[in-house]
Amino acid sequence: MSDETSTPPLHGIRVLDLGQGVAAPYCGLLLAQYGADVIKVEPPGGDWMRGLGQRYGDQTAYSITYNLGKRGIVVDLKDPRGLEVVRRIAARSDVLLENFRPGVVNRLGIGFDTVKALNPKILYCSISGFGQVGPYVTRPGSDTVLQAFSGLISINRDIEGRPHRVGTTMIDALTGMNAFQAVSMELFAGVRSAKLLDVSLLQAAANLLAPNIVDHYLRGGAGPVLNAPAGTYRTADGWVAVSLVREADFVRLCGALGCPELVEDPRFADFALRSRNLDAITTALSERFILHATGHWVGTCSEAGVLVSPVNHFGDWIEDPQVCAAGGHAPVDQPETGEVPVPRLPAGRPMCGTAPAMGTHSRDILTELAYTGVEQDALLADGVITQAGAAA
Repeated sequence: MSDETSTPPLHGIRVLDLGQGVAAPYCGLLLAQYGADVIKVEPPGGDWMRGLGQRYGDQTAYSITYNLGKRGIVVDLKDPRGLEVVRRIAARSDVLLENFRPGVVNRLGIGFDTVKALNPKILYCSISGFGQVGPYVTRPGSDTVLQAFSGLISINRDIEGRPHRVGTTMIDALTGMNAFQAVSMELFAGVRSAKLLDVSLLQAAANLLAPNIVDHYLRGGAGPVLNAPAGTYRTADGWVAVSLVREADFVRLCGALGCPELVEDPRFADFALRSRNLDAITTALSERFILHATGHWVGTCSEAGVLVSPVNHFGDWIEDPQVCAAGGHAPVDQPETGEVPVPRLPAGRPMCGTAPAMGTHSRDILTELAYTGVEQDALLADGVITQAGAAA
């Protein structure tokens, strides 16, 4: 576990988070959790992640998770006075995060060159679907689009061969982690002059799938299914996932399932042959797995030395004794929901802070920017700035 009393590594770093959705806000979250002062700027309608899933006040599970520990201000960037507020924040910041479509920040008046003139040491991180250059620069990108574009969906097929997206925003989240890595390394090296970091979902997905891409190139085409017949199998009361790493694992699996004759079948002699005869081997194993409950197979396969797990729901993970013993999550008290379990960061660092409602810290931030009370009142009255809890 981390030493929660020590000074966090990014203490003293100021971050302007203009991101919406997942990728840029996730980078901002990680920077905040490691000690940076992250100011989350939202438009008057709010970050669209506040509309993902069930709402709790003006929060959702996504907005809570990706904004923990940030300070929040709502700014109308279409108003010149709102733009001036953001420019003042940028002038005082070490890092700027944005994930507008390429070109939008320039039209708004807060592009890299403009901010660089205000702050000659700004680390300007632009996150987009396809990057800042190239023929697809204006193409809208999303997690699902990049799952498909990268080839990830092509290798995530059901038993009938249909490709499916992974059912969470994994490319967005991975891009946020890539951005955090890029920003952190630049900060570690020391920022001597303004720098633009081009981080894209395209490249993040490629990092994830690098072995697949290299393998496809070397083979001149798609390779066989790896480690067949690894995968998921229906049991009498649920599903179980089996992983095979070495040839000996197949022998152990057949022994645990009570079908040693499959080992002697020439169609299933090695991984390559089992991949070619995948339908036959998965059918044979499926007929065994369906006979008993998940718990039976997890116990039997584990005793035989086979890598196996029940296919859990998220509630199973939260309550699992191993997760609890290892401190896999820690409670965070959020005003709209009360205490919620949030997974810890790597090396056991717990998430801390709360996620701001829309404009929770608007007046505080304006005060830091040297706006007088009269000026603040005018901005609030005109809707240029929104303060949480203020009368409409």
